[in-house]
Amino acid sequence: MSVLDRVLDKARATVPMDKQVQGLRLAQKAKRLVLGERQPTFVEDVIPDVDGLDLTEIDVSNPFLYGQGKYDSYFARLRDEAPVHYQAHSAFGPYWSVTRYADILAVDKDFETFSAEPQIVIGTPPEGLDVEMFIAMDPPRHDRQRDAVQGVVSPRNLEEMEGLIRSRVQEVLDELPVDEPFDWVDKVSIELTSRMLATLLDFPYEQRRKLVYWTELAAASASATGGSNDMDEVYRGVADMARSFSELWHDKAARLAAGEKPGYDLITLMQMSEDTKNLIERPMEFLGNLTLLIVGGNDTTRNSMTGGVYALNQFPDQFDRLRADHGLVPKLVNEIIRWQTPLAHMRRIATKDTVLNGQFIRKGDKVVMWYASANRDERTFENADDFVIDRPNARQHLSFGIGVHRCMGSRLAEMQLRILWEELLARFEDIEVLGEPGYLQSNFVRGYTEMMVTLTPIGRPPRSGARRRDRSAAPRRAPAVTSVGEFTARVAERREVADGIVELTLTDPAGATLPSWTAGAHVDLVLDNGLERQYSLCGSVEDTSSWTVAVLREPNGRGGSAYVHDTLVDGATVRVRGPRNNFRLLPSPRYLFIAGGIGITPILPMIDAAEAVGAEWSLLYGGRSRESMAFLDRLEGDPRVTVWPQDDKGLLDLASALGTPLPDTLVYACGPGALLDAVEERCAAWPDGSLHIERFAAKKVEPAEGALDSFEVECSRSGVTVSVPAGVSVFDAVERAGVDVLGSCMEGVCGTCEVDVLAGTPDHRDSILTASEHERGTTMMPCVSRSLSAKLILDM
Repeated sequence: MSVLDRVLDKARATVPMDKQVQGLRLAQKAKRLVLGERQPTFVEDVIPDVDGLDLTEIDVSNPFLYGQGKYDSYFARLRDEAPVHYQAHSAFGPYWSVTRYADILAVDKDFETFSAEPQIVIGTPPEGLDVEMFIAMDPPRHDRQRDAVQGVVSPRNLEEMEGLIRSRVQEVLDELPVDEPFDWVDKVSIELTSRMLATLLDFPYEQRRKLVYWTELAAASASATGGSNDMDEVYRGVADMARSFSELWHDKAARLAAGEKPGYDLITLMQMSEDTKNLIERPMEFLGNLTLLIVGGNDTTRNSMTGGVYALNQFPDQFDRLRADHGLVPKLVNEIIRWQTPLAHMRRIATKDTVLNGQFIRKGDKVVMWYASANRDERTFENADDFVIDRPNARQHLSFGIGVHRCMGSRLAEMQLRILWEELLARFEDIEVLGEPGYLQSNFVRGYTEMMVTLTPIGRPPRSGARRRDRSAAPRRAPAVTSVGEFTARVAERREVADGIVELTLTDPAGATLPSWTAGAHVDLVLDNGLERQYSLCGSVEDTSSWTVAVLREPNGRGGSAYVHDTLVDGATVRVRGPRNNFRLLPSPRYLFIAGGIGITPILPMIDAAEAVGAEWSLLYGGRSRESMAFLDRLEGDPRVTVWPQDDKGLLDLASALGTPLPDTLVYACGPGALLDAVEERCAAWPDGSLHIERFAAKKVEPAEGALDSFEVECSRSGVTVSVPAGVSVFDAVERAGVDVLGSCMEGVCGTCEVDVLAGTPDHRDSILTASEHERGTTMMPCVSRSLSAKLILDM
């Protein structure tokens, strides 16, 4: 670091933050006098129908698109005709639009190729306000800063907050006028979110509306999102925010230094973390992360609270269903967040030349993931523009993103929405929207500025059914075949890679690009003999033209591997489903990989992934004999690989490999059950979270104390209730009753059949869910798990 840089850092750490912001504004004004105004100006015109435009003319960054009701049609055309679309002449510069669900999954999961730095919005914030925030950082820096505040939304803390959230919802709803118009946005959505933000930050409660005001300023820059604002007001607001948060930080630090017991708010958590305890000395980073937390805590929940009421008025039949069955509220929450998609997009920058769905993207290109389009993708969501409370896959929405940058407050947002609707339904028969809402000018926030409503209390019939828009006659788009579901693949190549092991290269018969995947993923082969088997992908994640699996013939198996070996020859076809990943490779500076036999298959792409990010790694690879060990040609000769044939060296030397826990090291193991049991035993002394295993066969799980031999299962969506006797799985019982369920391994190791638990206490016997997930009991694997309660209610 140069002397000048050190001087600047010292100045930033000592000059009050609000004075720095004011200085930035003066500098920006002076620069504008010389260079002119550099912020774009947006004047609203009537947006033409998309059908009359050439593809090159389509610009979905227009900040008036949502308010004029053209959003859905514009994105539908891009999904159908140009799912990865280049716009060269927008007000925000050239950018790629990614509009299909599957493609956005690929981009959002691949932070090595598509970087979140330095900004997540399509444009560029005003000069001096391009603050740093961890959502716009890549691992490992992102992970360290996120971990510092993640605890505030831990399951334990959420449980403690639920009572407080409910009491504040009750206070707000009890003060609402009945039988007279009022603005829902102001009196409910803004009021509730401001109260929660003040609680999370331990911010002065009487000043809570400041938090909302600051978020509106932060999200309304013309150069960043197409918003409309007064730049003097923006800088004044940011200076006020900087001053308030600085004072709050120093006050908390002084109280901690005086011996006061630390609280569990976001600022205290930052002060207690090694990575962020000095964040106040990095003002732009400090300001950026506080801005991120209040914007994230405001916009998503606030606009979903309004969007849910608006959606139920647009689809009155769904409102009728909700009134009749309040048990639909948990599913309602997921559908609200999918249908509304409060934040429309996130931006990435390509870190290298790459190809996405047939389009060549250059290093440095701006790539925009349109979550609002993905959540309306007919390839994933049937009749996607409709609002359907119990949509089977609504929880798969992308409103919170996916991968390392997934919204950390997603569970809190869901809880707030669930409690709001539980309390609304207990008080009001109807919430009538009196007219079209006011819409925010922005290409980033899909928000509302006002929405007038009238409330009807419980005991009176709904007044508004006849006045709600009738959507029943609206034309529906035909659902398309999903590109991530089940399809037919062709065996393009087959070769023997070891004794009893064949490698299959699978392609689309028409030459189409296959769905992307990440290290640790597997696919299901749906075989003609009635069996389904899952096999790990072991080729290159960069290869979008083919998938590779390797299959060991199991002489004592149930026929799946024998079918693959005997039937799937060159040119044969097979139904394939996936990919899915229950064995994800988490970021780490070091890895120890352990593979036994065919367990080498998921490890191979993990090694490639570790190599790609420069992580240290070593592999201990064992097998019955050298002849039975696949892919030795790729591994031998590398000093990081230890090959251990059992007929020559005996059992794997786990004592040497795992006897002493290694710092900052994750252990990934796959292979026979006996090997994995031994690895688990050796890793008992390692830090929690160090070991990650995938089993090809289920681990034997002893029934929990109080497990019932027989019990009842109610399938909430199907309306079917069945008795599950001893010796019969939940999966088999509901399937025999005619409920459509999807399964694969039937041993609790693949995750295909995972289902939400709406009521009751499951007895978990799977080998996938974590201990904390078992404890929460919100999902289960019906192929193996049973019940601790007389009745389970499942979302099936």
